[in-house]
Amino acid sequence: MPMTRRDRKPPAPPSRARGPGGPFAALLAALLLGAPGCGDDATSADAGPEDATIDNGADAGADADADGDAEAGPDDGGVEDAPPEEAPPPPVEIAAATDLLAAADPKLDGFDGWPLAFDVAPGGRTGLACRVTLARPAGTIAALDGTLDGTSCTATWDGRDAAGAWVAPGPLTATAEVLAGAAGEVLAAAEADLEVVRLGIDRVQLLPGPAGKRVDLLWAEMGGVEDGWWLFPRDAPPWGLDRDAAEPPAAVDLELADGTPRPRPAPWDDLRSPPLDDASSDGSERDTFNLPTAWSAGSIVEATASLSSDVAGAPGGGAPAATEVRVLAPAGTRLVGEGPFVPGGTVTVRTETSPVPAVQRVEWTLVWRFESRRPGGPWVPVPGAITTVHRLYGVVGAATFVDAGVPHLGWVDVIDLVAGWVDGATADPALVAGRIVEGVYHTLGLRYDNVRGASAYSDYPDGWDDGVFFAGAFQRRDYGSTINCSDAAGIVGAYANMVGIDMRYHILTHAWRDGFDLNYIQPIGFTAFDETPFLFGGGSFSYHAVAGPPDGSIFDATLALDGDGVPTAPPHTFLLAEGLPPADYLFDLSSDWAGIRVRYNETVELQ
Repeated sequence: MPMTRRDRKPPAPPSRARGPGGPFAALLAALLLGAPGCGDDATSADAGPEDATIDNGADAGADADADGDAEAGPDDGGVEDAPPEEAPPPPVEIAAATDLLAAADPKLDGFDGWPLAFDVAPGGRTGLACRVTLARPAGTIAALDGTLDGTSCTATWDGRDAAGAWVAPGPLTATAEVLAGAAGEVLAAAEADLEVVRLGIDRVQLLPGPAGKRVDLLWAEMGGVEDGWWLFPRDAPPWGLDRDAAEPPAAVDLELADGTPRPRPAPWDDLRSPPLDDASSDGSERDTFNLPTAWSAGSIVEATASLSSDVAGAPGGGAPAATEVRVLAPAGTRLVGEGPFVPGGTVTVRTETSPVPAVQRVEWTLVWRFESRRPGGPWVPVPGAITTVHRLYGVVGAATFVDAGVPHLGWVDVIDLVAGWVDGATADPALVAGRIVEGVYHTLGLRYDNVRGASAYSDYPDGWDDGVFFAGAFQRRDYGSTINCSDAAGIVGAYANMVGIDMRYHILTHAWRDGFDLNYIQPIGFTAFDETPFLFGGGSFSYHAVAGPPDGSIFDATLALDGDGVPTAPPHTFLLAEGLPPADYLFDLSSDWAGIRVRYNETVELQ
């Protein structure tokens, strides 16, 4: 049955209708109980006390508020909307750089520090700092203040511990941390596995490549012993680094007992004797040495390095274990095959051009560098290098004496002398022979015997075709520096043959009488031309010895000719015979030129 006004409960007093919730609570209650709609008249007879309470004498604007069309403000007892929460900043992140150097040898020449690099994502933070710690299970090795530059944390480690001592080969861990300021909290950290290794070379063999030839060398006086020949074969390794025979068996090749690198040998400078070692089988140094080698000019050279990772107290203890290492070809060379660093193995490189393109002496420097990588990572250069220096002589070729074997080989002191005279200017045999003539005439301090014209270092024991030159005695100047023509021909011939030039001696005599007259000449050691150079006014030779190759041209260091075309009178033009045709030579030498015969074509024998 419909409810009448009489059946309704009386309205609550206004104070109770508002209740503790205030006007907003009353408004909500009115809406739930049936508030006037938008088409009802607020003054209708059906309006109850609740309506009066809500309107409370308000105008039409208040009605609109009651309908919920206006927001409640603070004055109405409402609550403001809370501001949205800000998203947290991205975290700081750090990781090992992809090109982080995984292995290095702090004992290499020129090692200037181990570069440590980590990639950093700062997450918009500023004022950050970083540090890198190197450690092993036994404890911290080094703590480094890093440099945080944008997106990278870098530091450089010298390979030593806090006490300044070398860190032994083996694995270690590098931990990089990003800090909220120099002394702030750690915001991020990353680890990387590293490895200290030992990279060394204990032998270098030098052999010819596809084009070229290495030749034997001979020292004439081992340990100062006269004619104490010591042959250095063309296939023997010239460079070695090893423990001395006097060291205990536990000693290793790369390091001394205290762990310092064993000094590498410099090129051997004694031109008369090899290095000596009483403990070796033949008295020569066989442990650590650096001997010269001789090559036909233009030779391509292959260098084979024997690899070692020996450390003091632990042979092979510095070998890479968790990383790969490879050898790079020194400048001017290329690898023959692959270049992995394997202790006990070898790596061979070949020159791209000849290091000895002419007759010369060269200090050939090989700088052996390395790269390392983590498995699957990129190759990264290893700081430092191994530098080996090798003395190379360029010669025309192997010795050309008729007699073979000792002493008819290239003597070290002679080759060094001729290489200095030519000094890389040429490898042409005739031009090199000319430099020998000039060197003998101008630089050896020799003087012609103008008293008797007698020889000091040569002889013909069985006639003109059996010429002998006492090369060892001459190199020592056992009989002084006064010589004659046979000596000069012997010097030029012996020196030329030692550097690979086929040089013979010839004897000049008159066809029908003893001796021949002289034009103006300037004998070796003299400062002026004279047609009667002998002390007592003599102006003729009983014979004359010269040198020359098989083509018959003449090389003579005994005297200078007057080469102006009128050798019988002043003025004079200084001319050394450096490959003169015989007719030209004889014309300048003697007014009896038509009667002089050039005889014999023999290679001098060394005694």
